[in-house]
Amino acid sequence: MTVRRSWRSVRVTPAVAAAGLAAGAALGTGVLRIPCWFHALTGLDCPFCGGSRALGALLHGDVLAALSYNAFALVVLLPLAVVTLVDAARWEAGRARRWWPAGARGRWVTLVVVGLALVWWVGRNLPFAPFTGLSAYA
Repeated sequence: MTVRRSWRSVRVTPAVAAAGLAAGAALGTGVLRIPCWFHALTGLDCPFCGGSRALGALLHGDVLAALSYNAFALVVLLPLAVVTLVDAARWEAGRARRWWPAGARGRWVTLVVVGLALVWWVGRNLPFAPFTGLSAYA
């Protein structure tokens, strides 16, 4: 049984969202730089390579440049983060039983996201056209 509370009881989710926005702004503007250890060691892109530059381009309103840096981050991870934050706020307010889908549905969502990340990871590192254009450093 879910206990419904006032929306004023939601405190953790806005703090997490604010911290995420601050970190995204710091990464996107270049104030905070975190080099990719995977790229440094292998010369290959990880699924998140170009994410900081994609955020920076998005902050400047350049959606096409953001997509060219890391389409996976914009098309999959950003909407997933928003939906998860909304669900977490609903859970914290007692309006939902959990913040991630339960049972088979939750496993399915997790497998789809992980599967998309793996496909993106492999695809952007293939050394022939049209995949070479997916590299964060192209």
